[in-house]
Amino acid sequence: MKFILNTGRTIWQGEAIEAGKNLDLYVKAAGVIYINEEDMEKLGVKEGDKVKVKSEYGEVVVYVKKATERMPEGMVFIPMGPWANCVVKPETDSTGMPSLKGYPGYYVEVEKTDEEFLDMRALMRKKYIESVE
Repeated sequence: MKFILNTGRTIWQGEAIEAGKNLDLYVKAAGVIYINEEDMEKLGVKEGDKVKVKSEYGEVVVYVKKATERMPEGMVFIPMGPWANCVVKPETDSTGMPSLKGYPGYYVEVEKTDEEFLDMRALMRKKYIESVE
């Protein structure tokens, strides 16, 4: 299914980043996608399932979390971090930070998957080391 991707900080992602990006706490806070209940039903997923998110910039596997705040149908949210960075525009316009907000929006395909979820170390290795070898 096609969705508009929204990204940003969450309280949990902010807390986890202070504790350490190499900790499981950070993976659980940032390696997720929030989807509203109606769209979860349409996708045939439940909280804790894995989905593959694909955009024109790349793809990534993340865990599903039910949105706790109201989101319009057709919109998903991935907290800022390495998983979101895989599917947003990589150019930083000399800021060192990818453009996490697209205009009029990043469109992503989301589908249930059995593919492996990569923790931060494995994700970074795949994206930045193995992809250039």
